[in-house]
Amino acid sequence: MIKLVDEHFEEAIVVLLMAAMSLLIGLQIFMRYVMGASLSWSEELSRYFFIWATYLGIAYAVRQEAHIRVTMLTDIMPPRGRLMMRILTHVIFGAFAAYVMYQGWFMVERTFRFGQKSASLGIPMGYVYLAPLTGFALVVLRLAQRVVLDLRAMGKEGTA
Repeated sequence: MIKLVDEHFEEAIVVLLMAAMSLLIGLQIFMRYVMGASLSWSEELSRYFFIWATYLGIAYAVRQEAHIRVTMLTDIMPPRGRLMMRILTHVIFGAFAAYVMYQGWFMVERTFRFGQKSASLGIPMGYVYLAPLTGFALVVLRLAQRVVLDLRAMGKEGTA
């Protein structure tokens, strides 16, 4: 069960958010063009689902190693050099993600403290601002997993 959650957590949530977003947009189109009356809240909720899906998608891309990268330099390196470069890039990306989390925490705290609410739904905007904090927390977790895997690979390479 833990392995299933580890491998598919972000993917499952992103799929659910995208499906809900698609349904809401479809419902809005139906209401507007068929029924002649649009919903005041569906576009806002779809936008918030999209924000959450985007930030969780970043963590999913880290898990799948799907981020765009330039590999011209690393392609000419020996295998150990490649692993060391990957670890370095994971650490740099992790530092950036930690900084985003640090700044995101202050934004979330401030938003909840001021009691800012969304226009149509009236939900606290702090829940929307939790998306980058949550997404980048998962990025840090996934990068830490990658570093551990790369260190293990480097250890096996050294003993072989």
